[in-house]
Amino acid sequence: MTNGNQLGSVDAHPTKDFFIEMLVKDIPLSRAVIDLVDNCVDGAIRLRRDVTSDRPFDGLWARLEVTQERLRVADNCGGIPVDIARNYAFRFGRPQGMQATRHSIGQFGVGMKRAFFKIGTRFRVESTTEDSRFVVEEDVEQWRRHDRWEFGFQELEPNLESAPPPDERGTVVEVTGLHETVAKQFGLENYLTDLSQQLARAHQLSVDKGLSITFNRIPLQLRRLELLHSDVLKPGRRELVFHEHGPSPVRAELYAGVGDSTPWEAGWYVFCNGRMVLEADQTITTGWGETREHTLPKFHNQFARFRGYAFLDSDDAGLLPWNTTKTGVDIDSPLFQNLRLHMIILTRPVINFLNKLKDEKAAADHERDLTPLEATLGSAASGTPSRAIAATTFQAPKPRPIPRPPRTGTISYSKPLEQIKRLKTALRVRSNKAVGEKTFEYYLDMECRD
Repeated sequence: MTNGNQLGSVDAHPTKDFFIEMLVKDIPLSRAVIDLVDNCVDGAIRLRRDVTSDRPFDGLWARLEVTQERLRVADNCGGIPVDIARNYAFRFGRPQGMQATRHSIGQFGVGMKRAFFKIGTRFRVESTTEDSRFVVEEDVEQWRRHDRWEFGFQELEPNLESAPPPDERGTVVEVTGLHETVAKQFGLENYLTDLSQQLARAHQLSVDKGLSITFNRIPLQLRRLELLHSDVLKPGRRELVFHEHGPSPVRAELYAGVGDSTPWEAGWYVFCNGRMVLEADQTITTGWGETREHTLPKFHNQFARFRGYAFLDSDDAGLLPWNTTKTGVDIDSPLFQNLRLHMIILTRPVINFLNKLKDEKAAADHERDLTPLEATLGSAASGTPSRAIAATTFQAPKPRPIPRPPRTGTISYSKPLEQIKRLKTALRVRSNKAVGEKTFEYYLDMECRD
């Protein structure tokens, strides 16, 4: 057998055009923008990793500015160390052996560069840490024409003589030379509104931990994750730890319960290391319409109150079952397939309760009256998913039987009119129907007593 090296080799080097033109097709513009904010969050995680309070990011901020001329993201989240910039931050993919930030949300090594290419033709990154500072600036069209893959430092101070003030330790990213389609979208007010809302949803947990994020100088509006609870109504909760998928464990905390009746907000929400990757999912991805051993119906408005929250966390972000665009989960991941079964089991009793709620309403005398189960929901409080408000399995009161009116039938017979007139006079009624009812009641009372 001939040695392959003696026969030469096949060129398998990637092309820059693939990264600049093709890789960006996999991600919507809004998600590319959000990827740049992911880097701010990772900086906050590095800076405050040892803080144990409920709001470890207090005092930190990320400011996103979007116009038709440029996109700018600035933060005070500690900056990018020079060694990370040199060996990882600007690489295409994560180098083998590179130690990632524990509990990070940027693990694939493509987000920042893909965002640059998606948005414009020039970018500038300036970052300052406690002891270093650098600037990387590049014209993508010029870079495309050279064989080199590196991005060069325009400025580099690896050892600052004095530490900058804490509020100056951070990163500023600017993308200019916006692509024509991008500039047009950045000029649409409804697009910017939608982008702001997507950003708020993706990073709501980071905002809840104290990170101040502004979009064109307006603070993001935090929409809290809430479930109804009371003494007799408790969301279900399940805690899981997966050890078999890598060197670091993956911890999952699941909650399933009820909230406001809003169909577009119903479904499962999945978070990976605090970043929302699945929102109000009502598809078979999270078990809806599953027809195997543990079954759930297809979603419809009857289940508009359902809320499910899955929080997955790991020191090694590569073990989490999300896709590279962070817009969904890897449904083929063995970990997620295992997790999904637990999600279905936790969902089932909530669906049973909502079915009973519908049946109770259908049996009520008046559509506008509150049924007993609806009254239970109305008196419940809203709370953030936590062990304090949840039970091992979903708990709700059982429906009380609603009195139903007795079944009725019709009795019809004919009699001479003269006799009917005499009975009308005697019974003091005016209609033939009333004669029949009164004579029926008289006979029932006199002859059919217990």
